[in-house]
Amino acid sequence: MTSVPTSVSVFPKTTWSEQYSVGIVRLDDQHRKIFQMLNNLRQAMLEKKSNQVLRDIINELAQYAKTHFTSEEAYFQMYNYPEKDEHKREHEEFVKKVRQFQADLEAGRAMVTMSVFTFLAEWVRNHVLVSDKKYGPFLREKGVR
Repeated sequence: MTSVPTSVSVFPKTTWSEQYSVGIVRLDDQHRKIFQMLNNLRQAMLEKKSNQVLRDIINELAQYAKTHFTSEEAYFQMYNYPEKDEHKREHEEFVKKVRQFQADLEAGRAMVTMSVFTFLAEWVRNHVLVSDKKYGPFLREKGVR
């Protein structure tokens, strides 16, 4: 078994638990997939995979996050969620940051580091626990399961 440098092993797995559930199957499933993709990135970093492998995982994660955001925003529009504009702005800000990071990676101006992983994982966890948890009761009240 190879040892992992302490500086890398300290960043935690992004483990799905019911605390993240918004009570809507489709969106919870998408959240689970995002958590799994973050764990794939973490594992690739721990295994010291190539920068190209890490870039590919981040690109896949970014693309899937946009797909997920589109799903959420479609529900917001359909049911006139009162906080839809603010929530959409959070999505747009995240996508903008990730796009800039992707451009920096491709141009060789940045590398996938622990701080990048931490930003992605913390943003996802915090966004689900705060912003996404707000829409759960609203959409469930409208009959969305």
